[in-house]
Amino acid sequence: KYVVPVAPQIVLEDHCIIVENDKIKEIVPAAVAKSKYASVPESDQWHGKEHVLMPGFVNCHTHAAMSLLRGIADDVSLMPWLQNHIWPAEGKFVSPEFVYDGTKLAIAEMIQGGITCFADMYFFPDEIAKASHETGIRAVVGLIAMGFPSAYCGAPDKSSEENVKMYIEKGIQIQHEVFKDKPLVHSVIAPHAPYSCGIAGLQHCQDAADKHGLRLSVHLHESASEVSDWKAEHGGESPVATMGRLGLLQEGLIAVHMTQLTDA
Repeated sequence: KYVVPVAPQIVLEDHCIIVENDKIKEIVPAAVAKSKYASVPESDQWHGKEHVLMPGFVNCHTHAAMSLLRGIADDVSLMPWLQNHIWPAEGKFVSPEFVYDGTKLAIAEMIQGGITCFADMYFFPDEIAKASHETGIRAVVGLIAMGFPSAYCGAPDKSSEENVKMYIEKGIQIQHEVFKDKPLVHSVIAPHAPYSCGIAGLQHCQDAADKHGLRLSVHLHESASEVSDWKAEHGGESPVATMGRLGLLQEGLIAVHMTQLTDA
């Protein structure tokens, strides 16, 4: 019934979208399509007489597998939520199977809501890529990096910087081995946050992104305490200012949450 393109920002009534070799060829009035494409068999046509056809929504930041942890702790500030609830639960439950199943569940919910692409940051990116590929959704999968160990990567006897490097190396290996045959799945380097990677870790992430031609995705200025704690430890410099000084505020950066911004 209606076609709603991104550009131009108009609503087209009684139009048809012509798809050829999985790409949109043109958008034309229904009357034109009936004449111009009269030879197209009925089996290759889809009629949405009471529908709106529009580009899918993009979910710009997810931890899809955490759908299995939904409701575990509510109404708690960020760091207590992470340190007292989420990280212990992840240490107990997270595994490749957990990530695969949780991602599949989240994808089903996203598709139901009209989302056709999502950008994820979580452990076992190979399982996220596998689940995304199998369902046919577009995904930008973060190769997560942080300064402490998890069921996915890292070691308790390593420094924060060493752990970040271990995460990066494992993520790049997964990208080379798993992502190559999945055309709708792409990757980014995903430092968890400045406070969980440290300055040296952030720099290693940017170096890896530059080397492999990837973007960065990072939690940044997510809470007031995150910003104040960082400033107290870094001579009054905010996390975003630190990233700017290090050269991490580049075009293509995916900075998420960012609830604590100022004009300067």
